[in-house]
Amino acid sequence: MTLLLDDRSVSSVLDPASLVEAIDQAIRADAEAPADVPGRLNLSGGGRFFRIMPAVVPRSGVMGLKAFFGGNGVGVRYLIMIASVESGEVLAMMDACHLTAARTAATSVVAARALGVKATRLGVLGSGLEAETHLRTFAAVGEIDEVKVFSPNPVSRERLAGRLREELGLPVVPAATTAEACADVDHVITATNTGYGGPIACESGWLRPGLHISAIGSTHRDLRELDTAVFRRAGTLVFDADPEQVADESGDIREFVDEGGSLSTVLGLSDLLQGKVALPEAPRGDLTIFKSVGTALQDMVAAELAYRRAIEAGLGTTLDNLAVPKSRR
Repeated sequence: MTLLLDDRSVSSVLDPASLVEAIDQAIRADAEAPADVPGRLNLSGGGRFFRIMPAVVPRSGVMGLKAFFGGNGVGVRYLIMIASVESGEVLAMMDACHLTAARTAATSVVAARALGVKATRLGVLGSGLEAETHLRTFAAVGEIDEVKVFSPNPVSRERLAGRLREELGLPVVPAATTAEACADVDHVITATNTGYGGPIACESGWLRPGLHISAIGSTHRDLRELDTAVFRRAGTLVFDADPEQVADESGDIREFVDEGGSLSTVLGLSDLLQGKVALPEAPRGDLTIFKSVGTALQDMVAAELAYRRAIEAGLGTTLDNLAVPKSRR
């Protein structure tokens, strides 16, 4: 039996706190039972892109892939398939739009914890799904005293601030400028969509010393969020994927490297959680930065959790005989 899950069902069962713990545990356990996570495949043509992210996760008992695809004018769609490592049965296929944003936010929380971040005042650049899931996830696992949200669209930032203020009881206020959103906060979350070849969303001059940054929006070589001066100020820079992959896929990191920046001191989130590396005792810079492009391990862990929770809740539609073994045809 294969379970089909739409986005609403997935979002209803992925509570933030559980997802944070699942991703944290999976990354730590990966040292003992390593997942097979090859490089993602990026295709393009006809003005569209198609990205495939496969993984086999023995600890979770699943293997599968995420595909997301689209482009300007048609939007972006996300789809995950997971199968049983033991039986080969296709367990589920699900819309992974919310899941992708939720696992990204959960991983940002995992990274902040690993870096010892104790932020209570947040500045958020962006007002879309990724910004919202980050706010909901950080609110679910810690105390937040103040949130400022900036979007170049006044209606969007007012709407997000109002909704979260009412639903979560948080002091969320819209900011009129990016600089205002970054002022007097402990943690800046950049979840922007400036468009291919668009402007840089955040400048170094707006960021006070001691700040932590969760940077998740620049996941294409033509997308930018942070100017290179921000990365030069990083006392600790952590990636959730291989530095070569991040440098190839993130416009922010590509520009930093092109301008002579070095990735030699970058720490891997997995290495940090598994105790293979330690935080620097005397950081050379005055910022900590977590740069995320997402991994298939994060996707599979989130999808397996959504699958189990949906089964328990009786959600979804089941199909018989999807991908029947060749020998039985």
